[in-house]
Amino acid sequence: MGNIVTDKNQTQRLLFIDEEFPFPLNSGKRLRTYNLLVELARRNEVSFLAYGRDDSESYRHFKAAGFNPIAVSPPDLRQHGLLFYLRLLANLLSPYPFIVTRHYTARFQRKLQVILDQNKYDALLIEWSPYARFIKHIDGVRKIIVAHNIESNIWRRYERQETNLLRRLYISLQRAKVERFEAACFHWADGATAVSEVEAETIADFGVPYQVAVIENGVDTEYFSGEDTIDNDNIVFSGAMDWRPNQDAAEFLMREILPLIRKTHPNVTVTIVGRKPPSQIQDLATATGVEVTGTVDDVRPFVRRAAVFVVPLRIGGGSRLKILEAMSLGKAVVSTTVGAEGLRVTDQENILLADSPDAIASAVRKCLDDLSLRQRLGAAGRALVEQEYRWSILGQKYHEYICKTLVTKK
Repeated sequence: MGNIVTDKNQTQRLLFIDEEFPFPLNSGKRLRTYNLLVELARRNEVSFLAYGRDDSESYRHFKAAGFNPIAVSPPDLRQHGLLFYLRLLANLLSPYPFIVTRHYTARFQRKLQVILDQNKYDALLIEWSPYARFIKHIDGVRKIIVAHNIESNIWRRYERQETNLLRRLYISLQRAKVERFEAACFHWADGATAVSEVEAETIADFGVPYQVAVIENGVDTEYFSGEDTIDNDNIVFSGAMDWRPNQDAAEFLMREILPLIRKTHPNVTVTIVGRKPPSQIQDLATATGVEVTGTVDDVRPFVRRAAVFVVPLRIGGGSRLKILEAMSLGKAVVSTTVGAEGLRVTDQENILLADSPDAIASAVRKCLDDLSLRQRLGAAGRALVEQEYRWSILGQKYHEYICKTLVTKK
């Protein structure tokens, strides 16, 4: 393939497709998508096709922000009830994984085709890889898949963590389908972005005929700043609690890590912050000194209060907005290696990395006992995000990759 020099100042017409209009900004995926959209909209004309309703808060916000929102009536995505389990069962007969079939509708496919027939766009950006099914037979426009995660990695970790035999069997079947889907879908596009070098290499290993760009997660360093009023006995974990990896992390923290910390620090308290916690996560608050906040308008007061920010993830992918936000607030961060995967962090310099319950508890205790260590880690973390993870830097990178994809010969 040959490359043509492109004018990076040229305005492009971009159409995004996604599962929802990412607002309010109360999850990592929403924060990433929205902030990069803002940066791209400084240079380009942005339209956004998603499931939603034109009388919703998110739709109205997108319209007011200058994006062109286009809403399609959403499917039933509830994960309970007879219909949900019938769909799980029916998916056994489908070649596509359930994360694809539950989001695919003929009405969304028709709307996308009508929009492309009636308008000329320079690029179509698929804002979550399971939505690549919608572009399988789309021609006449350059297509870029935005991979927030390598989904098959998440399913492999689900499979390793599951102890129930029947559930593990179903997860194994889904994992195999996700692997096949990912190996195929990135070939339906003209480009792809990943949030880390490791995940970019995974996509490249599928044999795609294009360069995969690394567009990391970022943070608003002005918004995530300010003075602390610290509770020296408080540790915080934050993340969307309707996402299974975060649920597993919260339960891991409570059941296996906290008891070890309290052997030497009996007064330590835990705050679990994140939207839509299911009943099993809400029930964690029945333990002494544990708060489960549910959805909050602003995560900053909870993180500012913490002596230590902990990320006990065992399942997951992508790179961690929650860590970047905590670092931007100058917090000492203790994370598993999976939790910090994809971030250019250095153990003992700007973060403490540990994986076993004993090692995580030990790192947290060390931070609780040593104010100077907390301050040193916090200052180094803040310096890292200011240098490498501001949205303006990442938005420019993203824009340049789109321009490059538009002029790269097929």
